Amino acid sequence: MALLHTEAIMSPEGTSHAKQHRLAPRRFTSLDGVRLGLLGNSKLNADAVLLAIGDLLKERFAIESVMMRRKPTFSKPAPDEVVDELVENADVIVTGVGD
Repeated sequence: MALLHTEAIMSPEGTSHAKQHRLAPRRFTSLDGVRLGLLGNSKLNADAVLLAIGDLLKERFAIESVMMRRKPTFSKPAPDEVVDELVENADVIVTGVGD
């Protein structure tokens, strides 16, 4: 059966008018010697996944230290004191969600 109205066929590629942003400059060429911060969002499994990532990174790199912190709730930004503590005590911060 032939399509009669081919103008109704749409491309799944889509377009975007979002601005492109450059990534922040990378300070480290390796994770050796860095202080690692882990920030969980308080969802189920977030801490377990982040701690596993921390363990994996410690196996692969000479991580100086690991600091784990958690947001009180996933629906709000981390409190300033948690962010300040991570910024003060971590060179690299990994955050993630769980479920």
